[in-house]
Amino acid sequence: MELDDLYQLIPDFMCTPGCHECCRSFGVPSQTKAEAERIKQFLLERGRKPQPAQGTTCPYLTEEGCSIYPVRPLICRLYGTSVNYLCKEGVKPLRLLHEDEEAEIFHLYQRHFF
Repeated sequence: MELDDLYQLIPDFMCTPGCHECCRSFGVPSQTKAEAERIKQFLLERGRKPQPAQGTTCPYLTEEGCSIYPVRPLICRLYGTSVNYLCKEGVKPLRLLHEDEEAEIFHLYQRHFF
């Protein structure tokens, strides 16, 4: 299983344009070694380096939004898509993940990427 296979299990949804509340509230997103390596490679290809935490704002948040969006970690993808990770602004996909689906995603994540 690849990270992208796991990410495909998470529903997509559109955030409110200009909203970055979750990026400002939770600091550096948790990530596995595989995700950290993807982020590092993505940044290096663009002449940038991984950044340290700065308070509660994600270091990858820019004026334009998430600067690592294509390689953002699982927790960023999961936010807003399940009952346990509801968006504080009320944005959600057409269908939220059921708790069992969320648990299976975390099980696969831990089994394959820790």
